[in-house]
Amino acid sequence: MGFIASHNHLYIDRVLEPYKLKGPMFAFLLTLSRWDGCSQESLARHLNLSKATATRAVRDLEGEGYVTRTRDRDDRRIYRVFISDSGRQLIPVIHKALSKWNGVLLSAFSEGEKEMFARLLDKGLATLEKFDIGSDTE
Repeated sequence: MGFIASHNHLYIDRVLEPYKLKGPMFAFLLTLSRWDGCSQESLARHLNLSKATATRAVRDLEGEGYVTRTRDRDDRRIYRVFISDSGRQLIPVIHKALSKWNGVLLSAFSEGEKEMFARLLDKGLATLEKFDIGSDTE
């Protein structure tokens, strides 16, 4: 699993390099394309990343003009993050890159194997989510 994830990161970083997207930045844009205006903290939680990683990624995305940050009107401690028009234009590019990667990864699988693989990954994810909820972080 780690080997697949490593290759995925290398591929995505290489394909998105012309757009100055690195690391989890593309995941932030994808999330914002669905939940525009969410807080930095909720972005970090949703993507299972630290607040520090979220802050760096959002700051870098803002520097490239892909997002804007504004303070919440009701709670000035909270930053709301909004995808910009130029950030929104990258969404199809990101989807195309992810689709190509998935096509390569699954190219030797039959249709039945692809369906089974997806079910097994979903089952593993559900198990991890239950573990995260019940795990003691102290």
